[in-house]
Amino acid sequence: MTADRKEAPNHRTLYCVKQFGCQRPECRARANEYTRSRYRKVGYGTWKPYVEAQPVRDHVAALREAGASTTAIAEAAGVSTATLGRILYGHGGQRPDAKMRPESAAALLAVRAEDCRIADGSRVDATGTRRRIQALVAMGWSFTALAPEMGIHSRPLGDMARGQWVSAGSARKVKAAYKRLVHHMPEQRGVQPQARALAKRVAAREGWVPPGAWDDIDDPAAMPEVDEPKLPSGRKRHGTADLNRVLQLTNEGLSAAEIALRLGVHKRTVTRARRRARRASDEQAAA
Repeated sequence: MTADRKEAPNHRTLYCVKQFGCQRPECRARANEYTRSRYRKVGYGTWKPYVEAQPVRDHVAALREAGASTTAIAEAAGVSTATLGRILYGHGGQRPDAKMRPESAAALLAVRAEDCRIADGSRVDATGTRRRIQALVAMGWSFTALAPEMGIHSRPLGDMARGQWVSAGSARKVKAAYKRLVHHMPEQRGVQPQARALAKRVAAREGWVPPGAWDDIDDPAAMPEVDEPKLPSGRKRHGTADLNRVLQLTNEGLSAAEIALRLGVHKRTVTRARRRARRASDEQAAA
């Protein structure tokens, strides 16, 4: 029986364990962590096994408009085409599902057009590409230094750092180079001090932020986390977040940056609220 078992198409989500009985140590560890997390949330009364499917449908529609097929989207997300089909078309004559598993929703929402097998010349949203270039410049990477690393001429790179659209091929090149370069300071790759200083001045003038400022660099709704300006002596900063609302949005899969934007508070306020919630839950469990 085991010998006849098919190999999972990918090993990025729980799909390979649930549907294919994958026994890879890293996949089993991921499944075990999911189970432990589920038990904790059930115990705390915050477990929500389903989330709204409409935001995922909207995201998939945008990917398809960019040229990605449903099969390519499902493969990039690591979910089955049946899962995607149920929220798009329904099943057995029924209407499309209104809700879906949060892990599948998160995986699909994380897919970008350049992750799918679409033609290099297809036009895709430049949000992630633009921010990646800007973040590297903020680190001290000049356009001239980035050009050979990305295989793109420095002039188009400057346009991409400010543009709204980019070709899928260029987006892939920038994403691959960013993944490689974000862990290296420019001086480690031979970028001269004068070039680094100029790049940082450009970033400061344009308001570009380094990689660490982004919670989700690809999310158009994400806001960068920057140091809050100091207030004059004697004045206090206002801004609190409703704890129950923070927990609700957290369980829906929203990031701290997304919750902060939704509630109109700083990301640190959300982080502190989450910390208080965990502390209260731990104290309750220990009582």
